[in-house]
Amino acid sequence: MLKRIKKIPLILLLIGCFCFPQTVHAETEDELALDPIVWENPETGYKVFLEDDAQLLSPENRTQLAAEMQQITAYGNVVFKSISYNSYSASFYAGDFYHDTFGQSSGTLFLIDMDNREIYIFSDGAVYKTITTSYANTITDNVYGYASRGDYYGCASNAYQQIHSLLAGRKIAQPMKYINNALLALIFAALINYFLAKLLSANAAKPSSSEILSAISTKFTFSNPRKQKISQDKIYRPLSSSSSSSSSHHSSGSHRSSGSHRSSGGHRSGGGGGHRF
Repeated sequence: MLKRIKKIPLILLLIGCFCFPQTVHAETEDELALDPIVWENPETGYKVFLEDDAQLLSPENRTQLAAEMQQITAYGNVVFKSISYNSYSASFYAGDFYHDTFGQSSGTLFLIDMDNREIYIFSDGAVYKTITTSYANTITDNVYGYASRGDYYGCASNAYQQIHSLLAGRKIAQPMKYINNALLALIFAALINYFLAKLLSANAAKPSSSEILSAISTKFTFSNPRKQKISQDKIYRPLSSSSSSSSSHHSSGSHRSSGSHRSSGGHRSGGGGGHRF
């Protein structure tokens, strides 16, 4: 009887080992699905919205990044969004998500698109007047290296710092702009030199026609000239008005095909820029 009682706890333990692992796994998956962080500025009413669907940030990074994002709410809403799957372009998704979340109110969004391997900044309203497409491209040019190294917190943090600097009236580093300006300066210098050389050569003294003719040798020698037929080709060219009418029809059809052009991403307002990593 005593041996039978000792076997009962062992049987219960074995039953528990087979039944509980599934429950523990479910709880772990729920813990990984973190809720978005939302904070509202009591003075302006603008909000911080942080949603890390791709799980690129640790809980400590999420809390720290949300605190850094708060300073931008003096000017508009500020969004961090990461995704692991995207069936659209990064530009379309960024604008569409911002409009679904905040409409056309002032604000900016920083997207890390792991599917397209691209970071993208989208802004709208008053913020877009400062964080233009040009500046969005500049900022993403400056920070994409962090994402390439897997430092997604550093990438987003530096992007928000530069956004805040511009909104506060300060300047940011623009190395690509300076490089482009230097290349343009070299191209313009080469063009100026070319036109100057062409202008000077045009004004130089040229020999007259009589001088050129007098310098040409006029001695010709013909020895037993003969004429010989080598071949003969026939070309048939019928007169038809269909070719001109079809050409006119093709031209008009080509003109209609241009149609109306949708803006980048197809959004009602706002815009941005990005960089692949």
